[in-house]
Amino acid sequence: MPLKINPFDLPEDQKGWRGLEITGKPRRRVFTVLENEYVLVTALLQLPGEPGVRHSHETGELSFHWAGGMSPFITWNRPGEFHGGAAEVKAKTSEEVAEGIHLLQSQLQNGSTEISSLIGIANSLQQQIDELRSQLQNIHGPKGGPGMIIDLLFPPFKTTINDPSYPEIRTFSGQWYD
Repeated sequence: MPLKINPFDLPEDQKGWRGLEITGKPRRRVFTVLENEYVLVTALLQLPGEPGVRHSHETGELSFHWAGGMSPFITWNRPGEFHGGAAEVKAKTSEEVAEGIHLLQSQLQNGSTEISSLIGIANSLQQQIDELRSQLQNIHGPKGGPGMIIDLLFPPFKTTINDPSYPEIRTFSGQWYD
C-alpha cells in the first residue's frame, strides 16, 4: 500500500514556520513530508499576499505548486539559482535604463546643470520603479485562496537565504524552520 501523508497529522517535530524573523510579514506553515538520504520533501501552505524569501539550493529544487483555484504548475530552480522574494523581480528593464543613463552621462560630461539634474531625476525614478516592482512581486501569493507548494530537494539539502527582509545571510542543511 502506498504511503499517504496528511501534513496536519505529522508529529510536531515535522511541523514548523518560516519567516518568524521578518517583522510584520505573514508566516509560512511548513511540513516535512519525507526526509531520507535521497530526498527532502517539504509541503508549504501559502496564503494570498504572503511574500516569498529569496533563497537558493545547492543541488536545485523541484517544486509543485497549486495556487488559489488549485491550478497546478511545476518549476525547476537550477543548483545555486536564487528564487523567491526579491529574486523573482526581473531587473532587465532597470539594467537597460541604467546602461542608457550611464551612456548619456559619459557623453554629456561637460553638460549643463539642468541636464545633470534630469539624469539624477531619471536615476531616482528608476529606483522607485524597481522598488514598486519588488513590492508587487512580493505580495502576489496565490490568487483567490490558499495555495500549496511541494518542494523536493536533493542531497546535501543545503539552502542559502539571502533576502533583504532577513537580518543576515543564512545557510541551512536539511529542513529549514525559523
